[in-house]
Amino acid sequence: MRRDPVRQERGGAPETEAWKIIFGAFALSGLLVMGWTLFVLLTDTPRGSRLQEQAAQTTGPQGAPKP
Repeated sequence: MRRDPVRQERGGAPETEAWKIIFGAFALSGLLVMGWTLFVLLTDTPRGSRLQEQAAQTTGPQGAPKP
């Protein structure tokens, strides 16, 4: 009896396995970046921007001009 030909060998070509590992590493790093970004966006307390802080420091309180 003859065995039916298998399309994909169980081991696969070494190049195919290497590409799977490389793409898996890129996918994992991308997920980590997206997860960290969402974590920071959702847990960070709202603060004034640097531009607002700088404007408040340079202008100071507005009072009546001295005669």
